[in-house]
Amino acid sequence: MAIHRYRLVGALVAAALALSVATACGSSQEDPGTGTAAVDTSAAPQQVQWESYRGVAVPVSAVDGPTSVSAKIPFGYSRTPQGVVMAAIQGQSRLALAPDETWAQTAQLLTAPGRGRDAYAVARVMTSITTEADPAQTAQFAGFRIEDYSPDQAVVWLATRMPDAALSASPTSLIWQNGDWKITLPDPQPETSEAAPTDPVPLASLDGYTAFSYAD
Repeated sequence: MAIHRYRLVGALVAAALALSVATACGSSQEDPGTGTAAVDTSAAPQQVQWESYRGVAVPVSAVDGPTSVSAKIPFGYSRTPQGVVMAAIQGQSRLALAPDETWAQTAQLLTAPGRGRDAYAVARVMTSITTEADPAQTAQFAGFRIEDYSPDQAVVWLATRMPDAALSASPTSLIWQNGDWKITLPDPQPETSEAAPTDPVPLASLDGYTAFSYAD
């Protein structure tokens, strides 16, 4: 059973900047009903640089994380919508592309325990990843849309663009656990028929998404 890099990098269970930062100005406004700071789920992470991880460009933010590294695996994200975006992109990239010697540590650190993580481990042990992805053939992150957010859990759709310019998006669910955002990998056998979607969907454009890529 092979893990398809393109789909995983697109934000399934296996794989930011000045243009988007302009939307962050509303994040400090107060909710007139409560007097607390309103959450801006469309604002991009701030103070971002992009780095290459095994052929895929991933963001690093001085504000939203990651702030720490263990065994070359980054973690530590702000408890904000922007931290969710950073954790999802970094986490999905590493779940998709981590080589054979580090994938188990990667899953342990970046995902929440559960049947989804168990299923990922079963699938991953049956394949081998020893080389980096070819950027000329691999999807790159293009934007995001946060569908649901609270300080304890979130769902973010990550848009990716293939080298032929085709766009698609996939959802990533996260929970706040042990002081950080952890990806909740989808249960391959959900108990109800109303389980959240996991498959990528094609996009005609980034309308409704915040553009967020190394090219912005």
